[in-house]
Amino acid sequence: MVAAATHSLCEAANAMVQGHASEERLIASAKEVAGSTAHLLMACKVKADPGSKAMMRLQSAGNAVKRATEALVRAAQQTKEHNDDESSLTVNKRMVEGIAEEIQAQEEILRKEVELTNARKRLMRIRQDRYKDKPQDDNSPSSSFS
Repeated sequence: MVAAATHSLCEAANAMVQGHASEERLIASAKEVAGSTAHLLMACKVKADPGSKAMMRLQSAGNAVKRATEALVRAAQQTKEHNDDESSLTVNKRMVEGIAEEIQAQEEILRKEVELTNARKRLMRIRQDRYKDKPQDDNSPSSSFS
């Protein structure tokens, strides 16, 4: 559940930066991450030794997740309150669009490289089939060496 909530949070953050989602979706996703992390910690407390180093580290990590999600919620709420000041969002949006464009270009290159590799393999098979089916005559250079 933590992984699913985190995935939802990432999608909400990306959609918000691109202008396709509201701050409310981001806030709800952040709260879901905090809640599912708390549930995970409770389940671990039931099964684990409460005084163990592992449990203390897990509790510390859970507290860090809680603080991070609270900070994200506060930041999203401030953004919502100061919606008129969109200069930082515009910069972030341009950066995301630029990264998306770069990823699309890399994807196209990889697709074309695969296409080129497949075309080379096809050409090699065609040539192999051609020479495989061709009968060798007695005057060929390979027959004089045997």
